[in-house]
Amino acid sequence: MQSEYQGNEIISIEHFSVTFKTFDGRLKALEDVNLKIYEGETIGIIGESGSGKTTLATAIMGMIADNAEVSGYVRVKGEIVASQNISGQNYRTLPRRQRKVLYEKLLNMRWKDVSMVFQGSMNGFNPAYTIEKQIGEVFKIHTKLTDEQIRKKSVEVIESAGLNRSVLKSFPHELSGGMKQRAVIAMALALSPSVIIADEPTTGLDVVIQAKIIQELKKIQVQQKKAMIVISHDIGVVSQLSKNVVVLYSGRVMESGPTWDVYQRPLNPYTLALMRSYPSLEQARRRMKGIPGETPDPYAERKGCPFANRCSYADDRCFSEVPELREIEPGRYSRCHYAEKLRGVKVDSDKEEGSLISPYRQSGEVILKLENVKEYFTLRASAAGALFSREEGAKYVRAVDDISVDIRRGEIFGIIGESGSGKTTLARVIIKLLDASSGKIVYFKSKNDENDGNSSPIIEITGIKERDKEMKDFRRSSQLIFQDPYDSIDPTMSVYDVVNEPIIAHKITRDPLVARDMIANALSTVNLRPPDNYFERFSHELSGGERQRVAAARALVLRPEFIIMDEPISMLDVSLRAGFMNLILEMRKEFGITVLYITHDLASARYVCDRLLVLYLGVGMESGNTEDVIQNPSHPYTKALLKAVPKPSPDWDPQAVEIIGEIGNAIDVPKGCRFSRRCVYAQDICVDTPPPRIELGNDHWYLCHFSQEQLRKIHDQSLRKI
Repeated sequence: MQSEYQGNEIISIEHFSVTFKTFDGRLKALEDVNLKIYEGETIGIIGESGSGKTTLATAIMGMIADNAEVSGYVRVKGEIVASQNISGQNYRTLPRRQRKVLYEKLLNMRWKDVSMVFQGSMNGFNPAYTIEKQIGEVFKIHTKLTDEQIRKKSVEVIESAGLNRSVLKSFPHELSGGMKQRAVIAMALALSPSVIIADEPTTGLDVVIQAKIIQELKKIQVQQKKAMIVISHDIGVVSQLSKNVVVLYSGRVMESGPTWDVYQRPLNPYTLALMRSYPSLEQARRRMKGIPGETPDPYAERKGCPFANRCSYADDRCFSEVPELREIEPGRYSRCHYAEKLRGVKVDSDKEEGSLISPYRQSGEVILKLENVKEYFTLRASAAGALFSREEGAKYVRAVDDISVDIRRGEIFGIIGESGSGKTTLARVIIKLLDASSGKIVYFKSKNDENDGNSSPIIEITGIKERDKEMKDFRRSSQLIFQDPYDSIDPTMSVYDVVNEPIIAHKITRDPLVARDMIANALSTVNLRPPDNYFERFSHELSGGERQRVAAARALVLRPEFIIMDEPISMLDVSLRAGFMNLILEMRKEFGITVLYITHDLASARYVCDRLLVLYLGVGMESGNTEDVIQNPSHPYTKALLKAVPKPSPDWDPQAVEIIGEIGNAIDVPKGCRFSRRCVYAQDICVDTPPPRIELGNDHWYLCHFSQEQLRKIHDQSLRKI
């Protein structure tokens, strides 16, 4: 891959391959990777889990595991940091003195020449030490500065990452997610390295914080002229931070070139399919096809193109002959026999051809009614206060504060908001995993419910106890699908036993043949076919998409009326998300199931949801039909959330996100509008007076003191500095 950058070459990767020797066999992580990075250049690396992104990053840092077989070279500033002779399993065969010299060379190279921003900001810090001590360690190990000089340097780097110097005295757990991630960036900048590797730098962060991290990294690029390698599965993030992009799949480079060219005119079927797997906030809601099948088994012997079994362009040649990475156009490389066929194919053409997602036909029949629901958690002022429920000075976490909403039968109702907004707490209250502090939740059973006719068709959830018959009826009619299927599925249980759990718990049948048929039908419904092939498999033997479908089968096996899905796609790869979102729509269409869809991903919410409720610190800020809320956002918070979503477009600007700071806690809340401390439109009345509900028609409303015309005038006259 040729680069437009003419500065000094910093990183050179030549015919680099990595294979890990494991108990299950030989796992091929990287195969024949070639890449050069120059001073000031920014390169993005995108791909699914298992594509080899992180293995490549650790190789550049000289941190390849001992069970690896390596061929080829990785050079940093001309020095070999990874090769067959010095890396992986051959490292231990080196003479002791040579190992020591190599270790010291690599130790000196890290942080000075190449530094890394790790994916989990909490995992990047030791929870037992302050931020100052941990940043200071970098200087102590690699420099001869005095303690006073180290303190001054620590202040400089923490402020260069957009943080106040007071953060240095804090422990990691005392910082928000965004502040921790900025502190990790500060540590990476400490010794002014030539290259920064950012491994999923925004994964797990809310969209607002994500936008601010992107802004900080862009500022570093401009001001400090750092070379940067951005690793992510999020094409929006990579598009904003890289000039060139490399697409990895199953350890191979499938395509590379200038980022905007690759995004707008992919010359590889995998890149094209990847781009088409993202739901859009701008275009019409059309059904996405996603990418069929699963990534190839990394242990299997490879023949032909690694993407052939999922590619709509593949023929016999693709299954037998490995394509070469070749230059198709100046600066554009693709590993495909038929790359030329993709010239002129637009990313959006598939979505334009796809069928429009029809709006939900509202029956008007309510299945769940929430009236003034609150969920407060008491914080005691002292340990002794735990003995007294009315201790003077006790504070409350107002996790859910006065929520009233009707959820209609058969609709997909979305709850969106940042972490800490109260989404999951509200869901737990609805399904009676938590008792509401006050308010009422009423569940209306289906008219053709075949349960015992003596039970009431109306169940007041907030007024029943765990052992009541009504609670058993409600438990059977409502199910949960959790965020991480690996955590929610017992690893010691087979798929058959996992899906069978609700049947046993609710004593549906004692006939094993009936149970088997129910389990087989549930697995077939979620497209795990033939179901017999999955009965005896365990969770570790399944892909991420298959695990989440098993969780869906478990929720569906009793044919419930109501399912809560808590961030159901956040742990899935991009290529699998479209398939699971389509499954949600199919479940609703086939069974008429009502879904409560909880997410911070606005694009996925737009794709699957009929109506939305925007939550902020336990209060509903805006609600309405999905298209009304997305296309005509009215509350300042909703507008900020939508602007914060990174788009694969040069027009997107993180500085345009009109919001102040990060989400606060639900303890010390404003007397007036809950959003007033972060709102760029806020006036004096917002601080002390609760806002009224402004009705916009068609079931669309928002909480605010100002109309849209008044907000525009405030914006034009005195927009507060962000």
